[in-house]
Amino acid sequence: MPDSDEFIPTHKSTTLHSKGEPVACIIDQDSQNEPRYNSILNDPSLQVGLIGFLNKHDDLGLLLGFKLKIKTDTEFFEYTVYPDSEFIDTVIFNESIFIINKKLENLCFFKKIITDQFVKTKTEFDKFQKMIS
Repeated sequence: MPDSDEFIPTHKSTTLHSKGEPVACIIDQDSQNEPRYNSILNDPSLQVGLIGFLNKHDDLGLLLGFKLKIKTDTEFFEYTVYPDSEFIDTVIFNESIFIINKKLENLCFFKKIITDQFVKTKTEFDKFQKMIS
């Protein structure tokens, strides 16, 4: 990867369980962002994209990560995360991500994320599994 510095982690991810179901969450530590989320959720220009990548670490080998980009005409958020496999599976099967604060309170929720380099649905995932086995 030529620009590995571009993919330095900015946020932590976690998988919470709600009613027995895994929920993919990204923790936003910046409390100043909380009021901004209220305005973006009702903005018709809202776009959310998820770009997967592999990054090479000298000791750990290849790491799977992603950039989550949230954009409106007036706001922009960008998160770089190296999640665990449960988080990735949750995004593949549920196609959604929650942004939570450090107290684990929900700030906003994104469903039907536009993805790139990530398998988007369970059907695509099953096809992909057949191709690699």
